[in-house]
Amino acid sequence: RSEQLIQSWLRERNDPPEANYYGLVNHGATDYLNSVLQVLFMTEEFREAVIRLTSSSEEYIDHHLKGLFEELLRRRADPYNILRALEVNNVREQQDAAEYFERILRKTSGNAAQIFHGRLSHRTECLKCQTVTDSEGPFWHLPLELEDSSGENHSVENGIKMFFT
Repeated sequence: RSEQLIQSWLRERNDPPEANYYGLVNHGATDYLNSVLQVLFMTEEFREAVIRLTSSSEEYIDHHLKGLFEELLRRRADPYNILRALEVNNVREQQDAAEYFERILRKTSGNAAQIFHGRLSHRTECLKCQTVTDSEGPFWHLPLELEDSSGENHSVENGIKMFFT
């Protein structure tokens, strides 16, 4: 009986059930970059836009993303070419996920990056002279506060409400 259990365990260990998702090789402190790449991969509209791209221009990282995403559909993938394209020289130094996100989108051409692009309008009014100043600019992400000035935590939903009020 124990021999059968051992054989069964060895079979499962050597032939694991087929996985639906695959991960990325970590090159040191690249877990935030890997998280961003996985979010982009799981964003179906972005993934499909990247896979449809045909440019191999070195100006953009589209072809590297395309190769990575196609590999992730089949097996564990190595983001080495993305690291090189983003000019990450020290893989032992942790960097911010939002910075990686923005760097990737800035180096991605056309339609794929536009999925996350928006325009933000600001209006400032002087309380003394009532001068109104309007400005508008592009954004990739919104800097939401998840803690108010008194140190009280709140949800992303509350952060969005506070940002737009």
